[in-house]
Amino acid sequence: MTSISSNVSIAAFVRTSLKFDPQEAVAIVLCNEGSVLATLRVDLYTGGHVAQWVEAIHGILGKVTADHAVDATVLVAYDDLGEFKGGQYNALSELLEELGAPVRRAVLVANERIMDFNGDGTDAVAYAEVEAEAITLEDRLHGKNPLRAKDIEHCETTSAEVQTIAEARKAEVTGMGQNIEELAPKIGHEMTTQIAIYREAGEVTTEIAGWLAGTFSLKIGRDLAVLALAGTATDMAGIADYLIGDRVVEDRKILEVGHEMLFESLAYIAGTARTNILCAVAWAHWTQGNSTEAMAMLTEATELEPDHQLSNLFVKLIARGKMTKTALMKPEQ
Repeated sequence: MTSISSNVSIAAFVRTSLKFDPQEAVAIVLCNEGSVLATLRVDLYTGGHVAQWVEAIHGILGKVTADHAVDATVLVAYDDLGEFKGGQYNALSELLEELGAPVRRAVLVANERIMDFNGDGTDAVAYAEVEAEAITLEDRLHGKNPLRAKDIEHCETTSAEVQTIAEARKAEVTGMGQNIEELAPKIGHEMTTQIAIYREAGEVTTEIAGWLAGTFSLKIGRDLAVLALAGTATDMAGIADYLIGDRVVEDRKILEVGHEMLFESLAYIAGTARTNILCAVAWAHWTQGNSTEAMAMLTEATELEPDHQLSNLFVKLIARGKMTKTALMKPEQ
């Protein structure tokens, strides 16, 4: 395993673990006997609400430490505004000490520089140095798209070609009826087939975009297509458990590749289907522990449709600090 002993390599490790560059957040790398168990990220609260912030952190850590022994943490604060330097850091440090996982190393990222958290800044180096780290370069060989909200390609109008395919697909799904037990395996199989086609093509084709636009224009199509990224369920209770993060995703590779496909499809799809796909992309981010990007996707979704029920549900869950069971597990588990 590549060393993560320097400030730059620690920041690079967090970046590749989360798949994005955090802002005004704290990342906590939980360790046991020198091995990394999990990387968590929590937004920094502004306004000095330290008690509320620590309570949220305590709830997340409690879920992790209940199933995994943690003996140390590495902390990276992304703090351009200087919110974390005072009471928040002290409160978190004391909490981690109480949990038997004291902070062994603390790093500060601020104003595009990386440095020791408690230092005087003389050791600071440019954040851009993470680009040259072995961890970053290795991740790029295996990763594809950072799925950052700022990289969304906007689409005001779905092309006529995609729309034609979408209308035919919408009619097809409508004709399947409403029996969840029968529909779930059908749409699930079709969704995984689209993912396989996407992997083979290396891009979202017009046919894939049309299929997604038609499927995601309907609530039942959206829910069952998202379910295909998570696992197997043929009743509303099982589907709901996956959607609200209470069941572990069965195949992370399908989730990751499907996530990429949906993200890239946003360049071709407008209207209600776009809102539903944004919601699905947000769900996939949140499922994997990336709530900052999830919230950014949901912000756009709710701007398009303020009363979008599923988007608003996810906003509430994430704002309350809920972590999905998938995010709380190591990928190989």
